[in-house]
Amino acid sequence: MSEIKTYEEYIQLVEEIIEHDKRYYVFNNPVISDYEYDQLYKKLEKTEKEHPDWIVDYSPTQRVGHKVESGLAVKSHEVRMLSLDNTYSKSELENFITRMQKDSSRSFTFVLEPKVDGAAVSLTYEKGMLTEAVTRGDGYQGEDVLHNIKTVKTLPLYIEHKDKIVVRGEVFLSKDNFDKINKRREKDGMPLFANPRNAAAGTMKLLNPEIASERSLDIYIYALDVGRVNAEHYKDLQFLKTIGIKVNPMIEHVSSQDEIFEYINLIEKKRQKLDYEIDGVVIKVNEYNVREELGSTNKSPRWAVAYKYPAEHARTKLLRVSFQVGRTGIVTPVGIFEPVKVAGSTVSRATLHNEDEIKRLGIKIGDNVFIEKSGDVIPKVTSVIKDERKGDEKDIKFPDTCPVCGSAVLKDEVDVYYKCANPDCPARLKASIVHFAGRNAMDIKGLGEKIVDRFVDLGLLDSIADIYDLKSEDLQELEGFGAKSAENLIKAIAKSKSKPFSKVLFGLGLPNVGVRTAEILAEKFGDMDTMMKAERKDFEEIEDIGPVIADGLFRALRNAKITHLVEKLRKAGLNFTYRRVRESDLLKGNTFLITGSLSRPRKQFEELIKKNGGRVLSGVSSNLDYLICGESPGSKLDKAKELDINIIDEKEFMSMLGE
Repeated sequence: MSEIKTYEEYIQLVEEIIEHDKRYYVFNNPVISDYEYDQLYKKLEKTEKEHPDWIVDYSPTQRVGHKVESGLAVKSHEVRMLSLDNTYSKSELENFITRMQKDSSRSFTFVLEPKVDGAAVSLTYEKGMLTEAVTRGDGYQGEDVLHNIKTVKTLPLYIEHKDKIVVRGEVFLSKDNFDKINKRREKDGMPLFANPRNAAAGTMKLLNPEIASERSLDIYIYALDVGRVNAEHYKDLQFLKTIGIKVNPMIEHVSSQDEIFEYINLIEKKRQKLDYEIDGVVIKVNEYNVREELGSTNKSPRWAVAYKYPAEHARTKLLRVSFQVGRTGIVTPVGIFEPVKVAGSTVSRATLHNEDEIKRLGIKIGDNVFIEKSGDVIPKVTSVIKDERKGDEKDIKFPDTCPVCGSAVLKDEVDVYYKCANPDCPARLKASIVHFAGRNAMDIKGLGEKIVDRFVDLGLLDSIADIYDLKSEDLQELEGFGAKSAENLIKAIAKSKSKPFSKVLFGLGLPNVGVRTAEILAEKFGDMDTMMKAERKDFEEIEDIGPVIADGLFRALRNAKITHLVEKLRKAGLNFTYRRVRESDLLKGNTFLITGSLSRPRKQFEELIKKNGGRVLSGVSSNLDYLICGESPGSKLDKAKELDINIIDEKEFMSMLGE
């Protein structure tokens, strides 16, 4: 093995190994043996040990970076990462395609791909270097996971293309790797991962990249968001392949509905033989100009959809039933089954919902049953194999006393549920706090189920409002809580005080009030005091709220515990007033796009645009009227200048609204 004597020779060796990585991982066409590759890699390691000042960031040895010490940073997406609408039948898919064809003035084709079951990530390359990796998050912002993405051997750290590009992909674990990881965890006495998707998503958020490296994550890139070189998605995917970025070889470009269904049937037949989990097929419009014309909703693009395959079934046996108590006191039966693999994960528990569902199924303890995963996510019993009964099966009986506090369990007079009669049951309190701190409510990071259980058991939390009385010095005395973790939790609690009224309202856990209903109520009444004074008829007059929900709200808002809780939360500084956004036609007929950092989240500006009649585009094009430019703008600014688009700052935009 000849010695490397100069920096130029070192760079040549780095680039030689990168080329071999590309041939092996991306093109599946290696030109040297594993032994020869290992010798080159050892030579690189030896050279870098002797000349540490030569090491470049894109060297193959640099895939495992430094540990993250203080949690994952949050970064904004340059292009919003929308989620896809799902269809579960071919008729639904036909309707979606027909609607796209009706809404577009142009003809278009389709790009089809297997829907890989993993974790979405946005990646940025600048001057050829991989510089950023961000999880989907809420679509506007995600977590910085560059340290873990660098461990993915199928992803190049460096590419020859020097223009800035932002690509989107799906990080996943192969079935083989998933099984190996779970075998190791079982051997070490650790809990097993439920499925490859959860394992991949969890691995992405590890602080230590060495662990991520051991798990051998993989990735398929499926979109070029910034730095497009073609007018069509499929051609851009081919371009990505030429610069060494891994694209799923099963992606196809078709032009007809018949070809779409042929592809769906083909992939379904191949599904079980693939070395990675999929749950459907993604259908996208190929032409970018048609995508722009079709636009997007707040949640999903109107030019793409996911067709989900029917849920998989598996046979198992009901061993016993446990009973859980939720935040409303409802006692829910949970079936414990012989572990069985369904749709890529092992299932041993599934809710039996309530007494009526148990009667409908006719299920007994000891029965053999069929289980499926609804949407390939939530397991449920679909049928009982009654012909195989032996006579020793047992009826499922609800407990007379609460399994948590020992109080009486009573059948609700209105609905089909059994409830714990104790309003102060610890299980109800714990579930209420977990709900309040959850992502869709106050989003208090660090206040999860296990911590809540512990705090309630220790007497630190006797109500939801007690969250805002927690102090860092008290938490630091607890085992497992250091100064940093205590400080982070207190900061997250303080941050939650800025959440809008609708989030607080949802967090209260009022009967039948989901996320959307909370938003409707907040906008309708404007503040909590007005809402608490409302009569039943005031609730009934609201669209989508019927007499049952109206009655439940009316009674709940006059409950002394709720009114006392609201007052305590109000004193803690939570927001009980709806901030109304002015609506007008001031921006009607104008299109906008945002680049860079503004004084408020990008989503708020997009809402202002829409509320005042404007339209938000997904990219820079000749159809764009105004580019709102903040600090550290991206490549959108350069492209807007080329097209002579009006470039304005935040102040100029607000002046358009008369502010």
